[in-house]
Amino acid sequence: MDKIEILMALGENNRERSKVDPKKQLGPIYREIRDLKSAILAAEKQLNHMAREYQEKKEELDQLLLDVPKWTADIAKAKERMIRQRGLSLKDMLEIQQEVAKAEENQLLGEAKAIDLQNKLAAYTKEKSIAQARIKELKAQFNQRATIYNQEKAKADLQMASFAAKEEELMEGLDPETAALYQDAIRSNPDNPVVILEKDICGGCRIGLSKHMVKLVNHGDKLICCENCMRILLPSHKGAKE
Repeated sequence: MDKIEILMALGENNRERSKVDPKKQLGPIYREIRDLKSAILAAEKQLNHMAREYQEKKEELDQLLLDVPKWTADIAKAKERMIRQRGLSLKDMLEIQQEVAKAEENQLLGEAKAIDLQNKLAAYTKEKSIAQARIKELKAQFNQRATIYNQEKAKADLQMASFAAKEEELMEGLDPETAALYQDAIRSNPDNPVVILEKDICGGCRIGLSKHMVKLVNHGDKLICCENCMRILLPSHKGAKE
């Protein structure tokens, strides 16, 4: 193969490689995985918050359940005092009645609050179950997408390695000057560094060339790059594929 044929083969190799660029292929799957991970972290954060709230309400309920029997006992003692000490003054009787009324009020409020806390704990338990199921589902989706990502990445890496090996083999057939020119072109245009001159127009950027440039390209004694996009220009009569 002469250098023109090698450059055409290198250009075609790069165009094919660009079609399987891992970043382009894996980008959508990677974003799905990233979003799923964020959703899992948010759901776990919410679950931890619920667990703290549950524990606080549970401790409050436990304390109430200890206090209610005390209030009941206080009511019984106060009523017993009223029965036993009938000769108390009106003031003392009023004080005992107020004590009984306060204890009964505390008992009623405590019982109502205990019921409210029990309802809230039941609701937390249900929400916890739903949240755990959601996290489980998200993790399953994450693992599934991660598996697909790893499989696709392995395929893409294998293809890229094949393209790299072919490029290395072809580059061995180029002289140092041509190889350096190709490396400059690929840095500017990694997906399409070598193009065909098509009716005095660059096959890459589609900009028209001067007659002098067209002549230099078609003459073929020296490789010419497009002054606009820096791609290597090959004469159309070589039959190269864009």
